[in-house]
Amino acid sequence: MLIQLNIKQFGIIEKSTIEFKNGLTVLSGETGAGKSMILAAISQLSGQRTSTSYIRHGEDKATVEGVFDLPNNKKLISILENLEINFEEDILILRRDIYNTGKSICRVNNVIVNLSTLREISSFLLDIHEQHDNQMLLLEKNHIFLIDSYGKNEINPILEKYKIKYEEYKLINKKLEELKNKESEVLQRLDFLKYQYEEINKLNLILDEDVKLIEERDYLLNYEKINNLTYSILESINGDFGVLTGLYSIKSDLEKLVKYNSKFENVKEEINNLYYILEDLKYDISKFNDNIDYDEARLDEVEFRLSQIKTLEKKYSKNLNELIELKDILEEEINELENYEENYEEYTKKQKLVNDELLKLALELTQVRKKIANKLEQNIQEELKFLCMEKSTIKIEFDKKDFSSLGNDDIKILISSNLGEPLKSLVKVASGGELSRIMLALKIIFSSSINVTSIIFDEIDTGVSGRVSQRMAEKMYQLAIKSQVLCISHLPQTTALADCNLLINKTIKEDRTISTVRELNFEEKVSELARMISGTETTELSKKHAIELLEISNNIKKDIRGNYK
Repeated sequence: MLIQLNIKQFGIIEKSTIEFKNGLTVLSGETGAGKSMILAAISQLSGQRTSTSYIRHGEDKATVEGVFDLPNNKKLISILENLEINFEEDILILRRDIYNTGKSICRVNNVIVNLSTLREISSFLLDIHEQHDNQMLLLEKNHIFLIDSYGKNEINPILEKYKIKYEEYKLINKKLEELKNKESEVLQRLDFLKYQYEEINKLNLILDEDVKLIEERDYLLNYEKINNLTYSILESINGDFGVLTGLYSIKSDLEKLVKYNSKFENVKEEINNLYYILEDLKYDISKFNDNIDYDEARLDEVEFRLSQIKTLEKKYSKNLNELIELKDILEEEINELENYEENYEEYTKKQKLVNDELLKLALELTQVRKKIANKLEQNIQEELKFLCMEKSTIKIEFDKKDFSSLGNDDIKILISSNLGEPLKSLVKVASGGELSRIMLALKIIFSSSINVTSIIFDEIDTGVSGRVSQRMAEKMYQLAIKSQVLCISHLPQTTALADCNLLINKTIKEDRTISTVRELNFEEKVSELARMISGTETTELSKKHAIELLEISNNIKKDIRGNYK
């Protein structure tokens, strides 16, 4: 559950610390006092979109921090462990700092996380129902998610198999579409590719061939210089006054000298090594010199070959090695195009096979969904009966559509609000009060599978009054037996049933508007109820009615708790 909410510089809330309790907590106050601002603050902890408009005028940032009991949820604990978030004290502190630059920083137990991670973690803690959520029921595309969520344990295993097969189905259809689009241009494309392939292939290119050709060309162009250099080296090594003759003399003398003084032993070894290095060099240079041959015809061949390579490189804007790769790519595409009809036939067979498998899984999905839908219909009907819609009829209608990632079911929730009226779409017949009751019924039904610690309603009882508002209040209290429920409400019936009442007030301080929150004691709760009942000034009669309403509510609470023991 949400234990504490700390808000700083958020909208008209300068600084506020709100302590929350278990059970049903009702937040009340005059319109514009800041009730929705508190809900907006909590919504920031659930990872909803932020805005710099939330930052109090003149401040650099706004901060929202929520302290939660750690629920006993294996999946949540696994997520926290993977993120290396310490939760030894069984407390989770979610925090979000919103800066006037438009950025926000999210933290969980002082560890910075990204927004998607905050959303994932908060989904185990908060279920927020805002006023516009009722409108989601009017979007028929959302109705399938209600069925899948309600029957997730039975539906998800089949749906996962279906999704894998659907991806395969999409890929095959995409490939067939590509082949169809190519059909008109395949021959023209094939001729063009063959021309390119032949042009590159006829050169018989070899990897790094150009590097070797350039080396050979440089050698042939500098034949005379190379010949002179080798002759000069040989003369310097082995001529009448060459270094090898002198080195031999030094080597012989050192061999004699070390007999008398071992000090020159190391030098003698180095001179010996140098002598043999020069001997080897003389041999290699002599061999190289003997094979030096100027071939003008070969030079012309090399120059021509390099010219061919350069022309092709320029034409295709690729170097030699890239041209070799391009040739392989061209060959692969040519083979594919030459086998166009064969490929098309093969993919058509695959498409039929996958289509049959997908249809089988879709049918299995439909059968399970219909079974779940029947159960959900009965449960909604039962809840609506308690919420004073006993004459209404709910029907979940199935139709077929093209394959999608969710199957081929087109699901709509239909309603007949009055006896004898035909079933119609929610968007055509449901009033605001009816939508609120249907949404509350769904919250009650789904509460066991939601597994969140705090459920928050923003004026879900708007648009109802009298007996209906009383029944909705009782349902919210019923929900609060298993989960913490926070509710913003203007109705005395809901306020009277609350285990804890928080009053939001708006005051002026130093020419600035400030919203404050405080818990009401019994006398203050009576006054707040009297204000709601009278609508204007509190009177003795309205106070009397408030006390009477509290007495009735206490008896209702006892009955509800008794039924859930």
